[in-house]
Amino acid sequence: MGTTGIHSTSSQLLEFSGVFRGRELTRKDRRLGSNLTPVNDLLDGGIPRGRISEITGPRSSGKTSIAASFIASATRRGETVAVVDLEDAFDPLTMAAAGVDLNRVLWMAFHANGARAPQRYSNTAPVGRVRGEQSPLAAWKNAVKATELILEAGGFGLMVLDFGGYARSIPQSAALRLARLAERSGTSVMVLALHRMCGTFAALGLSLDCKRALFTQFGIHGPAILDGFEVEALVARNKLGGSGGRGRWRTLIDPSIVPAAASPNRKAQPSGRTASL
Repeated sequence: MGTTGIHSTSSQLLEFSGVFRGRELTRKDRRLGSNLTPVNDLLDGGIPRGRISEITGPRSSGKTSIAASFIASATRRGETVAVVDLEDAFDPLTMAAAGVDLNRVLWMAFHANGARAPQRYSNTAPVGRVRGEQSPLAAWKNAVKATELILEAGGFGLMVLDFGGYARSIPQSAALRLARLAERSGTSVMVLALHRMCGTFAALGLSLDCKRALFTQFGIHGPAILDGFEVEALVARNKLGGSGGRGRWRTLIDPSIVPAAASPNRKAQPSGRTASL
């Protein structure tokens, strides 16, 4: 790992110095932004530093895409990022295409019930990675423990904990430990899950819902090609103020090709605020 992000985070540790005694150690105005304007606008600049932020929603609702935008933003700023991946779903090629500097990413995969076959990732920077095969119960316990150890080590601007399809909430004692460690380190902790996992210890909760799939059809009898999805986001919880906000954007499979009436036989796409995730 480079030293730039570590030095940057170390300077934040001085600002958050002190022993956790049930009081707030972090400043509410310190945010980690994404590289997407609609997301930053909805979250008042981004997710708070030193707090837990939960991104929830069903599969294919855009959770990984939003996480990628925050990871890309953090690594571009010279910060280091840790990703604890419960389903081994992190794809270096996709992340690199989203603008992530893989040299600043630590990836730990805890795939339950059999790991994927080893893959070779060509044309990408090396990614630090730890991998294991275990039961779902052991996987989430080890994933939470790994997150705690990483936060205790310090030096990370963003910590992403992806629970994948794991349905049970974690114990409140574990959520409390994560909240305390986030406070002490000043790290933005992002939890990706099907539903809320950390209860009252999460400062921010963003709920995502895939409203519809976007297709393009060339010609009357031509094949329909999937362009992406239209996603609606709701700020379901915000301890810092501003809950209830809503936003809508499109997640595009190929952001370089914006759905539009490019030919007479091409179907028009719905209007509204657009963001390529």
